[in-house]
Amino acid sequence: MFTSTFCYRGQIDFPEFSGLRVMMMPVVLGDLGSIPDMLASYRGVLTKLFALGGHAGSVGYVTIDEKHLTPGDTTRRGGLHVDGVYQGKMGAWGGGGGWGSVGNGMLTVSSYPACRAWNQHFIGMPGDEGECDHLIDQLDPKAERVFGAGEVYWLDGLCVHESMPVPEETDRQFIRLSLPSNGPWFEGYTENPLGIRPSGEILPRREFM
Repeated sequence: MFTSTFCYRGQIDFPEFSGLRVMMMPVVLGDLGSIPDMLASYRGVLTKLFALGGHAGSVGYVTIDEKHLTPGDTTRRGGLHVDGVYQGKMGAWGGGGGWGSVGNGMLTVSSYPACRAWNQHFIGMPGDEGECDHLIDQLDPKAERVFGAGEVYWLDGLCVHESMPVPEETDRQFIRLSLPSNGPWFEGYTENPLGIRPSGEILPRREFM
């Protein structure tokens, strides 16, 4: 059994859409000097996320994914999943510890309400890559929440969630600030041009980027 956990942390406003995409770029949490010029339009947003996330001075990881979507598209990985599991081990993106550990987790926020998550217990375990579709019969409608536009949520590494297909054409902006973890960083992620390095092991490119 494990516990899927999230909580609301605040509200932000997004800058103008530009099609920007960076994946798990290492930054020093709390240090705006670690934010390269390519993310200048997001400095205000990241200032607030740094304050909400804590862990100042430690390495975290910024993902910004801006996409033009047509009806039926998803911005991120589809299907029920957790982000804190890699090859059956807890740690990636979600923080240290064993199964059921809260870890450090991550902050997420979207300009369009296209993600939902569940705050509940599950019997069983996520798959080796975090997949959770096999747990669909356990989903509790009372524990479900669709994250609203601009709403910042903290998610545990074992929070069961999914990216929802959009019903209309839209430009969606998504931000994830992954807090310090003992999980690996994968080749193909975005390097920080200021030379800030991942704090953990660097592994070959994975399927879910």
